[in-house]
Amino acid sequence: MRFNEQYTVENHIISFFEHDLGYEYIKPEDFKKLREFETEYLIIPHLKVAIKRINQLEDDTEVENVVREIKKIETNEGFLEVMRNGVNLQDPKTRTMRDYKIVDFDNPENNHFVVTNQFIFEGNEENIRPDMIVFLNGLPIADIEAKSPTASFSVNYEKGIDQIKRYERNARKLFLPNCFNVATDGLKTVYGATGSPKQYFFQWRDDDFEEVAGGNLEMTLVALFKQENLLDIIKNFLVFEKEKGRTSKKICRYQQLRATNLIVQRVIEGKKKKGLVWHTQGSGKSITMFYTAWKLRFEPRLKNPKVFILVDRIDLDDQIFETFINCGGKNVERATSRRDLEQKIKSPERGIFISTIQKFNELGKDVENLDDNLIVLCDEAHRDNEGIAAIKLRSTMKNAFFFGFTGTPIDKKTLNTHRNFGEEGERYLDYYSIQQAIEDGATLPVTYEARLSKFFLDEDHVDGQFEELTGDLSDEEKQELIKKYGKKSALVKLEKRMRAVALDIVEHFKLYIEPNGFKAQIVCYDREACAMYKKLLDELIPKEWSKVVYSPGDPNSDDEQLKRYNTSKSDRERIIDAFKSKDDPLRFLIICDMLLTGFDAPIEQVMYLDKPLRDHNLLQAIARTNRVYSKEKGCGKIIDYYGITRNLHEALNFDESVIDSAMIDINEYKKRFTDLFNEIINLFVGVNTEDASMENLRKCLKLFFEDENKQQFFYDNYNNLKILFEILSPDPFLMDYLRKFEWLASFYIAFIKEYRTEESGHSLSEYGGKMQELIKSSVDYEGITKNFRELRINDIYTLERLEKMDDEEKAVNLEKMLKREISINIETNPVFKKFSERLMAIKADFEQNQIDLAERIKAYFELMEDIKQVGNKAKDMGLDLKEYAIFIITEGFSEDTSKEDLIEFAKVITARLDEILDKEWQESSKREAFLKDIKREVQILILKEFKDKIKIKDFQKYLNELTDLIIKKF
Repeated sequence: MRFNEQYTVENHIISFFEHDLGYEYIKPEDFKKLREFETEYLIIPHLKVAIKRINQLEDDTEVENVVREIKKIETNEGFLEVMRNGVNLQDPKTRTMRDYKIVDFDNPENNHFVVTNQFIFEGNEENIRPDMIVFLNGLPIADIEAKSPTASFSVNYEKGIDQIKRYERNARKLFLPNCFNVATDGLKTVYGATGSPKQYFFQWRDDDFEEVAGGNLEMTLVALFKQENLLDIIKNFLVFEKEKGRTSKKICRYQQLRATNLIVQRVIEGKKKKGLVWHTQGSGKSITMFYTAWKLRFEPRLKNPKVFILVDRIDLDDQIFETFINCGGKNVERATSRRDLEQKIKSPERGIFISTIQKFNELGKDVENLDDNLIVLCDEAHRDNEGIAAIKLRSTMKNAFFFGFTGTPIDKKTLNTHRNFGEEGERYLDYYSIQQAIEDGATLPVTYEARLSKFFLDEDHVDGQFEELTGDLSDEEKQELIKKYGKKSALVKLEKRMRAVALDIVEHFKLYIEPNGFKAQIVCYDREACAMYKKLLDELIPKEWSKVVYSPGDPNSDDEQLKRYNTSKSDRERIIDAFKSKDDPLRFLIICDMLLTGFDAPIEQVMYLDKPLRDHNLLQAIARTNRVYSKEKGCGKIIDYYGITRNLHEALNFDESVIDSAMIDINEYKKRFTDLFNEIINLFVGVNTEDASMENLRKCLKLFFEDENKQQFFYDNYNNLKILFEILSPDPFLMDYLRKFEWLASFYIAFIKEYRTEESGHSLSEYGGKMQELIKSSVDYEGITKNFRELRINDIYTLERLEKMDDEEKAVNLEKMLKREISINIETNPVFKKFSERLMAIKADFEQNQIDLAERIKAYFELMEDIKQVGNKAKDMGLDLKEYAIFIITEGFSEDTSKEDLIEFAKVITARLDEILDKEWQESSKREAFLKDIKREVQILILKEFKDKIKIKDFQKYLNELTDLIIKKF
């Protein structure tokens, strides 16, 4: 028998529900007997029995009354409300109002869990036959659409999502009680709330469910449909978020449910009173806090606690309050003043209270809450949770539970956050990393590109002119003049420089961002720079395309230009709404500090950065662009005009044991594009891509005839190539590939029509004009120069992931990791050339059957350990990796030189080079002048300062190799 949808997937799921999850399976022919008409979506016999059993009713009239009220419900939100809280009716015996429950959340065994398949329903537009419907007490709460894993390549879980969306439109009543839906092809399984668009269907990947036999399908079924889990999700993890007249239903992602339940369980047990949750920016942290507060409030075992939500800024106070209210939060109040906060702390009133932590700084000495039933959730726990306000907070709420939430990992400078919120020996109660969010599709990867000004400061000329200008001033007055007008802000805000940057921003935006309908933020040095950029942009684009948003300054000291862009809170709200709307002409937000955090606008794809950012501020800025929006938005983009590149590792100075890739090196994407492009072109060996004849087209199509593997390879990889094209689109690197890429794009249309007829709606127009713009003109970077150093941003997965893989997958991933590490270091450290040879030898031995798979893996781990030893050796010598690389090269060219002198030289030259790098070399187009400075500094050190300590053979060759090292390593 062939593999197919019903026997391979559907029957397997039904069997799993019946035997592993304890559901009753009712065959389609038997299910028909429970309904009078095919328009009935409620299974009335089951519903009546459940109502009678749960509410312990004897009078059938009461049951009929409840059913009658349920039938009146016309909204999905209305059904969720009665599932959670019951139907409020008058009790005929007592003549008082009471809630008649239709779901028993406290006693799962009191409910009736049913699954059936091939459920025929007469919809408003068409008759439908969902693959499987899950019923809870007679209510259809989930549709599961199963596709065959071995059908045509185009039939997969995504087709299941499309089917669900069609059913929701054409059979609306069946989906009134619906909670969520599942689509699967047996190999990949996704779930989404009722009404969710395709991009908001996600996989369930929680490690806690890995003990489940099978794969992702079974894990998802257990996570969502195990009886206790299903009731938990319905009661606590479904929300209707209402914002600006729009309503969207949301269901928890696995990390949100996991973190919430870990916190609730810790509070119930009462033994540990703290916990730190890191969920990366853009992954739904605010909603996680809502789920947590909601469940804490209504968990019966906690007996109605007080929950305080603390934030560190007024705008975040507004944001999280709106989130809680928009999600239907009950008994949610905001502390409007110090006095109001005091009253809420002292009052016996229960609820969810939101406040800024700064209000605790103003509390009176007599304010103290000895209540044990108090829980504090701190947003952005890495900030402002030390100092007087935090001390008063802890003093006021001595007996409270404290849980910290952060969207950025804790860096080495803020380890007190672990002490304040983490239990002893516990780094995080729960964490969800940047890489995990990208893998799950919860956020997008972010690419980084330096486009730095060709602004060169001739320091000798400036020094000379300065002396002429200030000849009559004292030394003290000269220093004051330098201090006031010679700092970086003066250089950043030179009009000539800003004009060049503004022009480049507009050109970049029009070519690469605007064609697909995305928007941008410009992050400026300060409020004055914001006003200057607004003026410059108004000269280049329509005025309504850009708005300035910053905090109002002192009206007595601000000049008229700064006052012009002061905005009220309501003004800012209108501007933000306009920016989020795809139909509004506003394209740019010009900011300096506001909207760098807590601002969620998925339509934003690019951030033009002209301000120094580091640590949490940098990661939070990155996250403004990483939100999922549409399939055309393959990534977020950071365009750096300020020059944070040289401090990038310091700016991402977080605990390396837990941080993954925040941004992806654009050069890595170039390599991926080139490799994939060549693989695809190699499918057309012997084909003349300049021949546009029908004969040539037929010849190309014939290459794929009756070869489904080849068809699938081209289909998948062309689409991957297209995504890489979108990510790389600002780069003139693509120009060399455009001719053949255009040919591939045109052939792809014919390929789809020939072999994928159901998808023949694709055309070149999907590129949104971007392709044509690139073909018509090459990118001119005159006035701006790119950073010519390679960026290294660690994107290797943590080794813990390897333990979860089978041996074959483990070997492949180990090889990738080693290749990546070796390729980064091979040009700057001779030792890595030997490592590269070892890596190739291991692979060759395996391919020639000289070693087996286990020996191959062992050899890879041994190689990895040796690579680590290089880093350890540098550490033992007191050198960082830059210093160690200089040590290795200098040692190779030196004669009769002690190790101690070489170590000292490596440290001194590194410090000197860092000084040169800090003189804005990246903003200079005069690369040769920069290289000359390097060589001069090396010569001074060796020929003068280290004259009697270091002797170099073949000095010119050494100088050239050392210069190459510095360019690549520094």
